[in-house]
Amino acid sequence: MIIEYFFDFDDKKQLHFQVDLDRQFDFKQDLSTAPEWTKLNNNKCSNCPLKIDEFSHCPAALDLDKVIREFQQTPAITKLRVTVVTPEREYAKRLSLEEGVRALMGLIMATSACPVFNTLRPNARHHLPFASREESVLRSASLYLMNQYLVAQEGGEPDWELKGLIKTNEQLQLVNHAFWQRVMAAFKSDANSKALLSFFTVSASISTSLDSQLAKMKNVFFSSIE
Repeated sequence: MIIEYFFDFDDKKQLHFQVDLDRQFDFKQDLSTAPEWTKLNNNKCSNCPLKIDEFSHCPAALDLDKVIREFQQTPAITKLRVTVVTPEREYAKRLSLEEGVRALMGLIMATSACPVFNTLRPNARHHLPFASREESVLRSASLYLMNQYLVAQEGGEPDWELKGLIKTNEQLQLVNHAFWQRVMAAFKSDANSKALLSFFTVSASISTSLDSQLAKMKNVFFSSIE
């Protein structure tokens, strides 16, 4: 499954990215010329399960290198039109570069070979670019509950209290923060750093205040009767 991103700037410049959601990562490939910042021991995430003596480079960093280099010189507030083409439909919106980069980076990280980011793969299969904070929380909770339903159908013990979702986002929070440090040390890029900080904020809100976040959405399901 391929998802395409088109970044159309006001000066007629266009950048095009294709993300293969089913791509496979070859951990045995020759990475001798890979950028220094992509090495696994460069601001390695504290919760990274990969061992440096077995894996020399961070798979998510390798996947993101081209994107980060393309946008490192462009201010985050730059306005442009971003079009996202999926097999089912197209999305288009005029927005800031930060928002566009955030959507693209999120898709790439969720489908990378990073064991922590990989927990977001179901979200990537139903990619919703330019999602608001409320939409992101609602989608995360909905997909998690769907997974728990399937667990119950298979005779397992479902987690209806969403405790696992909170733990997952605690892990994502650690990875997002470490990744932000990694990118800032190598590029000091405005658009890239702000996009990564947005991920950190969303995972932090889910891990620390999921109940209150979901409580704000009660009016979607329940209406008061006068």
